[in-house]
Amino acid sequence: MAEASKLGIEHFFCHNSACSDHGKRGHGNVYFRGWSGRDKQIRMVYCRTCKKSCSERKGTTLERSQLPTDKVVSVLDHLREGCGVRATSRLTKVSRDTVSRYLARAGEQSKNLHDEFVAFSPRTREAQLDEKWNFVGKKEKNTDPDDPSDDDKGDDWDHTAVDPEHRLLLAVVPGERSAENCKKVVQEVYDRTGGKGAMLITSDAHPPYATAIEEVYGVWVQPERKPGPGRPPGPRRELPAGLVYATVCKKRQKGRVVEVIRSVVFGMWCLLECWLRRSSVSNTINTSFVERNNATDRRQNARKQRKTYGFSKNKRMHDAATYFVSYSYNFCWPVRTLDIKDEAGGITHRTPAMAAGLADHVWSLREWLTYPSKPRLSV
Repeated sequence: MAEASKLGIEHFFCHNSACSDHGKRGHGNVYFRGWSGRDKQIRMVYCRTCKKSCSERKGTTLERSQLPTDKVVSVLDHLREGCGVRATSRLTKVSRDTVSRYLARAGEQSKNLHDEFVAFSPRTREAQLDEKWNFVGKKEKNTDPDDPSDDDKGDDWDHTAVDPEHRLLLAVVPGERSAENCKKVVQEVYDRTGGKGAMLITSDAHPPYATAIEEVYGVWVQPERKPGPGRPPGPRRELPAGLVYATVCKKRQKGRVVEVIRSVVFGMWCLLECWLRRSSVSNTINTSFVERNNATDRRQNARKQRKTYGFSKNKRMHDAATYFVSYSYNFCWPVRTLDIKDEAGGITHRTPAMAAGLADHVWSLREWLTYPSKPRLSV
């Protein structure tokens, strides 16, 4: 896949929601016809089915953009490399409002692209869950429950799920540290792995995960009634036979880890040993890979760095930055530990999406920002 001006027609689709061929890439119903823009350099995509046309920038970060493409890419590249909005504004000579506007667009597009391209990850056999703390506006202890302006301020947590074998970020759910959001991230793992039951799931000892896994993966069954007197047994949830959920509990004294307790919540120890033997990265119960992803995200996203003035002041922009940085990482960020060396000594750099079989090359940030995304369907 090349830059936006070089994208083949097979990557485009009809954006008209009333069209019977809406959202179908490479379906053969669209073709390039005409040009738009001040310099007539933006191609128009025409649909044979509904007779509607739209710009090739529709559904991208560049939709209705007045800035040159290189400038937009530079702005968002600075944000992804750990610069704040003000620093990016100074370095790229673009106003702060413009920087924020493009970040909001990039966040929405990144969420849509991730939902499409990582809708199913066939190679995923493990998932590690964790929560990453940050805050919006002010810390929770400084918020006023009676002040409506503080409703979207305070502590904010990223509930993340990572495939450790491929370093693939399966899902991120920003919001309160609640049982509801724990269930959301577990549900995304379930959906993106096709409900695969032969899974190893690990997390810290946060109690809501066990309940969420039981609710998402569990199937209601009615046990047979045994002969003789007594009440019939009630229905109960049964988890898939191949599912193992294990936790890591770290005990600290004076800020140092003094003991690590590993336990199996669901599943059998013998099955856990089988899943660890088949794993290419794990030889014990751990959350090392999701914690490493958390560290990478903090470095790339200035809003989540510790003890700086770069924290978020607005919840909407905070979520947009989370989706943009987190999901573009899967496709645009080569991970050193995923490199492959050939017999001649050459090195093939791979992103998490490449390792998981979801991409065939390292996407440039320009490609990511100019690839048309499908809007999420309203429920």
